[in-house]
Amino acid sequence: MLFVVLAVSLWGGSASLAKYLFLTRYDPLIVTQTRSSLSFLLLAAYFLVTDRSVFRVKLADLYKFALIGIVGIAATNFTYYFTVKESTVATAILVQNAAPVIVMIYSVAVTKDEDFNGIKVLSLVFALFGCFLAVSGGSIHEVNLTGWALLTAPASMLTYAFMLLASKRMLRDYRVWTMLVAALGFATLFWLFVNPPWAVVARGYTMQDWGVFLGFAVVSILLPYIFFAQGLRLLEATTAGIVTTLEPVIAIIVAWIALGESMNHVQIAGTVAVVASVLLLQVRRKPLASILKRGRHGQ
Repeated sequence: MLFVVLAVSLWGGSASLAKYLFLTRYDPLIVTQTRSSLSFLLLAAYFLVTDRSVFRVKLADLYKFALIGIVGIAATNFTYYFTVKESTVATAILVQNAAPVIVMIYSVAVTKDEDFNGIKVLSLVFALFGCFLAVSGGSIHEVNLTGWALLTAPASMLTYAFMLLASKRMLRDYRVWTMLVAALGFATLFWLFVNPPWAVVARGYTMQDWGVFLGFAVVSILLPYIFFAQGLRLLEATTAGIVTTLEPVIAIIVAWIALGESMNHVQIAGTVAVVASVLLLQVRRKPLASILKRGRHGQ
């Protein structure tokens, strides 16, 4: 679980950095595109020198990695930011973070990869309610599904759920590094079609700008995806999804500290609820029979 917590800490922390970049002079499209593209180039260059076996993928699995890269990474990012643009940040975060509900239903009822667990359900309820309080401050008016957000917000939730489920399945057969290189590679190809290289060059970005893009790519995609994939390999998809609800909480705390944004009592209560949901996942209830047996032995 520590790997996923590290990942969401970087994602949450980079949210304030992204906001700063958007408020200066950087287009959200180029920032989003370079996040995955530069991360792919760094990973690919490293493994071309150190371990080329990372690039070995069965032809029959190429389309699966393409779906993870295009739907799971690129589409999730695009629909999330489009929802922010068309509606509110609270709406985008709350709807996307409902993805663990889809993951749990699918994993329990369809693939039967996970068992139905009361502790897990209670943790999910705590996480979603706490996320609502932390992001919206308890005001339902912060959630505004209108216009294109009616489509992009649910799409963001579904593509995020797909990313969790599909990545978990591929990690059964492939190393973390292979999945990351392949998925980020296809995400990079997707963005090249959306915003081709000549369009990027026409922006006239300086070496300093590319240094900013590179640094943001490392802290917002490369490192957190490495941590997240490592954690997802060890955890159930639902559990990993619940832990990721920490991301908006961390983003709010960082914005409060670094950007001076306000944080009221309702948001603090929501933060406590989300943290409690993650701690609840650590609870391992012992069967009643074993407790009674231990009690008899102690008499």
